[in-house]
Amino acid sequence: MKKLSLIAVLFISIFGLIGCGNNTLEKQKNDENASAGLKEITGKIYQAETNEDGNIIINKDKITEEVSYYSYEYDGVIISLLAVKDENGKFHVVINTCGSCGGSPYAYFVQVGNKIQCQNCGSTFLITELDNLKTDGCNPIGIKELEEQEDKFIIDHEEIEQYKDKFENWLGPTN
Repeated sequence: MKKLSLIAVLFISIFGLIGCGNNTLEKQKNDENASAGLKEITGKIYQAETNEDGNIIINKDKITEEVSYYSYEYDGVIISLLAVKDENGKFHVVINTCGSCGGSPYAYFVQVGNKIQCQNCGSTFLITELDNLKTDGCNPIGIKELEEQEDKFIIDHEEIEQYKDKFENWLGPTN
């Protein structure tokens, strides 16, 4: 009987701590200090275009100050890229998973104001700083072979394909 009473008290305590309302979730969805996994995905999702060499093409005219996601399919796995123009008009293109969290289903980034936030660990990054990423760090994965032309970016498909394993269980924006 004592065990049953203890379990009931424990259950009630946990329920009281967690709460039952949806108001907290709605309030936190666009709060940059909210814990990970609560943000709405905004922006457009595109299927990545490729050129005759199989390299990925991202047209600059589709990149705005609202994050765009580009889905590239390789060997049955969708690999995602993220593109955005910062408040200074500079373009940024990165692989849409975290160097440290990659492999987790929620290791993708969502825009929150002038930052992006990992939906797995909650780390945030200023959009203006997306060119200053650590290799294998807790941040989006930078693209080394990113060729910028007047109206588009060309990304070496082989560089992107090496990250396939980080996307096998990934649940980020793809369509």
